[in-house]
Amino acid sequence: MHINFKRTMGPNFLLVGLERSGTQWISNLLNGHKEVACIPLTALYGWQEKYKQEFFGEVHFFNTVGSLEPGTEDKFSRPLDNFLERNNKFFADLVPLKNKVPKEELYQKFIERYNKLCDMHRGSKKIVGESSPAYIFYLDFIDSFYPGIKKICIIRDPRDRVVSWHFNQLGKKRKIEKVITDDFINDYFNKRIKKEYESMLAYKGRIHCLTYEQLSNNTKEIVKKILDYLKISYNEEIIKYMINEASFNKVSQQDNDGSHREKGQELITSHYRKGIVGDWHNYLTKKQAFVSKSILGDLQRQVFIKYNIT
Repeated sequence: MHINFKRTMGPNFLLVGLERSGTQWISNLLNGHKEVACIPLTALYGWQEKYKQEFFGEVHFFNTVGSLEPGTEDKFSRPLDNFLERNNKFFADLVPLKNKVPKEELYQKFIERYNKLCDMHRGSKKIVGESSPAYIFYLDFIDSFYPGIKKICIIRDPRDRVVSWHFNQLGKKRKIEKVITDDFINDYFNKRIKKEYESMLAYKGRIHCLTYEQLSNNTKEIVKKILDYLKISYNEEIIKYMINEASFNKVSQQDNDGSHREKGQELITSHYRKGIVGDWHNYLTKKQAFVSKSILGDLQRQVFIKYNIT
C-alpha cells in the first residue's frame, strides 16, 4: 500500500517493539540526551505540567488508525473510538469523520495531527520519536506514511517476557491465577511472540535491532550504537548521564512513592517490577521453559540471522 499525502515534520524515528521487552527503557535512555525527545516521556525529563496528563503514556497511533485497514483483527489493533478518550482527546474530533470522508483524506488528517503531537514534544530538541510495542505489526503501514523512517526494535528472552506479562496482567486485575500455567505460556507464545517474529521476518525494510540482554550486559556500547543509528552526536559524559537517568534505581521512584529500588528488588505492582535478566528461573518449571524452544526456537533463530543479532 502507498498513500500519497503531504508530509509535514512529524517523528524522526519509532520504537516498534517488542512487548514487555524494554521499549520504555530505551525511551528513557533517549530522553536523557539533550537532542532527543521520545514519547512516552516521563516526569524525570522536565515535563511541562500541562503535558503530564495530556500525552503521558503510549500513543498507540498506528495500531489504532491501522484498525481501518482490513485484516488487522489479529494484529493487536485498537478501535478508532479509543481516541475519543485517550491522550486528553487529542485526536477525538477526527474520529467522527470515519465513513464520512475518503479514507486517504482521513489518514491525511490523522497524520497531520500526529505530526503536530510529535512536534509539540520535540520542542527545542533536534529529533523526536515515539514508542508503542504493537507497531511491530504495522511496519509496512508505517512506511506508507513515513518511507524509510528509522525503526528500533528491542527483543527479549521469551521466557522472561511471559513472566513479565503474567505480572502485568495480575497488576491490572486481568488475571486471577497466581501461578504461571502451561496454557498461559502457550497462549502468549503462539498469539503474541510468534506473530511478532513472523511480522519481522515478512518485513522487507531495515530495523535496528538489539536485545534486552545486550542492553543489560553492555549498556554503554549498545546506547552508542543506537545513537550512531540515529546519527546523534555524543561523548562519554552524555552516555553516562543517559544511563544514569534511565537506571532502574532512578526510574523505579516513579511508582514507588519517590523511593528508589535496586535491580532485583521486586515490586509486583510497578511497571518497573524487577529489571533483571533471567528472572524466568524463579517462576517457570524446566518443562515450561523448554516450550520456548519448541514453539519459538526456529523463528527466533531466523529473526536473529536476518537482523544480524548476535
